[in-house]
Amino acid sequence: MSVRYFSIPELDKTGGVKTLYTSSCDIAWNYEDAHARDNYQDLGQQLGIRPEDMVKSKQTHTDVVKIVTRKNCGDGILRPLDESEPYDGLITNEKNLLLCTVEADCVPVYFYDPVKEVIAMVHSGWKGTVKKISQVTIQKMKSSFGCQPSDMFVAIGPHICKDCYEVGEDLYEEFSKTFAPAEMEKIFIRKNQEKYLLNLEEAVRLTLLECGVVAENIFSAGVCTLHSQVEGYSFCSYRRTKSKTERMLTAIMMK
Repeated sequence: MSVRYFSIPELDKTGGVKTLYTSSCDIAWNYEDAHARDNYQDLGQQLGIRPEDMVKSKQTHTDVVKIVTRKNCGDGILRPLDESEPYDGLITNEKNLLLCTVEADCVPVYFYDPVKEVIAMVHSGWKGTVKKISQVTIQKMKSSFGCQPSDMFVAIGPHICKDCYEVGEDLYEEFSKTFAPAEMEKIFIRKNQEKYLLNLEEAVRLTLLECGVVAENIFSAGVCTLHSQVEGYSFCSYRRTKSKTERMLTAIMMK
């Protein structure tokens, strides 16, 4: 059975990129997973590329974003990633190079600058969102390739939504270190004396706007990994399964 994936239509319809996110039918995407190589092979056949044309991030909830080129082809796909070099985002100006991250409730963020022809794929969990990894990505795209935020299209992929993500006072305090009080009112809703509901999407969106991305160029898949189904398919959620290995692949490639 072929890998089942969905796309971000607003980005794909530009004609410049291919985006995707997978369902919970295909959960093995880390190098050490038994069926990961088969999944990448199958996905590559659907996309018309090889596993050698893919690169995956080494995710440890940092705000580090790495520029990759053809020399990185196969990293995390055909060979293990360097444990000493963690990074949660990938940037490239290479065409037909699939940038891959994996999630199971965290926020995948897709970036495309059609003017400078640069893309990025970012894993933004709550820690990365606090550290504003999307801002780091934009700054690196700007300094390395001359990208302007106002030219960028950005999509927020499937993640745990604001109605499902219950957190404690500790996360509220962490976010208050980097987000202004007015922003905190948009990001957090108090549920009871001890718990809040956290809107990760809004936190990412506010960061993008602060960086100069145009509001009309920010899109959302509108899919919650915990409760949503699309065409009968569900998605990987750590909160639902508690699995340390089941992951959703999220990726972007410039054509």
